[in-house]
Amino acid sequence: MREPLQSPVTSCIAVSALAVASMAVGAAQDAEQAAAPTGNPFGRDPAAIRAGDELFHERCAVCHGQKAQGAMAADLVRTRSVRRGSQTALFALIREGIPGTDMPPQPDLADERIWQVISYLRSLALPGQQAPLEGDPEAGRIVFQTAGCASCHIVNGSGGFLGPSLDAIAVKKPSDEIRRDVLEPDAELASGFESVEVETGDGRRVAGVLKNEDTFSVFILTSEGVVEAFERAGLKSLVMPKRSRMPGDYASRLAPEDLGNLLAYLDRQRDPFTPVRRGFGVY
Repeated sequence: MREPLQSPVTSCIAVSALAVASMAVGAAQDAEQAAAPTGNPFGRDPAAIRAGDELFHERCAVCHGQKAQGAMAADLVRTRSVRRGSQTALFALIREGIPGTDMPPQPDLADERIWQVISYLRSLALPGQQAPLEGDPEAGRIVFQTAGCASCHIVNGSGGFLGPSLDAIAVKKPSDEIRRDVLEPDAELASGFESVEVETGDGRRVAGVLKNEDTFSVFILTSEGVVEAFERAGLKSLVMPKRSRMPGDYASRLAPEDLGNLLAYLDRQRDPFTPVRRGFGVY
């Protein structure tokens, strides 16, 4: 037996009800998305990092340690949720806690307070997220040129090859390590830029950076930007001193203000998307 057809009025009522229900669901989803945090509004802001530091020590340090490196709870400097996870996911973790563990929820904290803690934690865990160094980056760029740094280091595609490229250096190293590299270049030698000194059979001495070697020969990049090849059998001596070719007297050569500006300039080198590893190997 055939079902009776619905009247046009009944069909219109059903369609209208469905449309209203869909609009209600959509409105609820929009409200939920609007309430969800969309990203850290503070980033590397120094004031936010300081505020996050204070709040962390007020609420979190008793379990996670004074430097967030672990005590009764996880080492937050090394944990994946801080170093590699999304900041939105970290926000949710702090807000909601971890059920079944000693990590409590934080329902009473305003969103901005949680974001400040996140800025602080990321400043500890990631070199590129530390607060910007004080100083004049443009004045530091001039110091970089006049103090001889550009003769050995590349920034933004310009410079020499005797030292490592400094593109994105502030993403790779924290500020205190960059400062140490400038003032104490022998403290940690850069891999791939080992010093080498040779004396040929006729008494000629050549010093530079070792670029390649094998059983029979060595290749040296000199300060003139020339790569010279030498057969080992024809050398009187070959020495690889455990010291950098970078001058070690910048602490005395540079005024404190100039040093501060230079470090501020290097701190702004934080583009993590450099398309190629610029340097001797790609020229």
